[in-house]
Amino acid sequence: MKAINIFFDTEFTDITPMKTPALISIGVVAPDGREFYAELIDTYTRDMCSAFVIENILPLLDDGDCRMFEAQLAVRLKDWIEKLGEEEVVLHSDSPSHDWPLVARIFDEYGWPANLRRKCGEIGFKSPSKWRKYQAGLATFWKDHSAQQHHALVDARSLDVAWKLANRRGF
Repeated sequence: MKAINIFFDTEFTDITPMKTPALISIGVVAPDGREFYAELIDTYTRDMCSAFVIENILPLLDDGDCRMFEAQLAVRLKDWIEKLGEEEVVLHSDSPSHDWPLVARIFDEYGWPANLRRKCGEIGFKSPSKWRKYQAGLATFWKDHSAQQHHALVDARSLDVAWKLANRRGF
């Protein structure tokens, strides 16, 4: 059975090694174009955020209907992943050591999607030419979307676009 590779990104309060990061937002993109985005309202406060986060991430938050409690996020994201089908779903991140623990902790606490692999997929290629195509795809994407870099959903879209470019046949 072939796995469904989906891409995700998170934004969180601080990357400092001595601090435990708190999840701010998550964006997830499926190969068929379906997307999931949430901003959390009960996991952090502004004073927990680094100066970088205050300056570069908080201003990009959408607010509105995407704002939810962590328990709501867990239920909605689990449902979204399970609706992708019976095939195994693999969440891929460009920073698994930062992004995955935040997601895994939520599923550990609230329940894992039945079809989700419990290990983060990494973004990597055995072929140097695929890696170059992937990097070129990212560069092109960010040339057009640089003002939104560090928005979790836009970052996840960049990974999806670059992955598809790298794996396109005949390119």
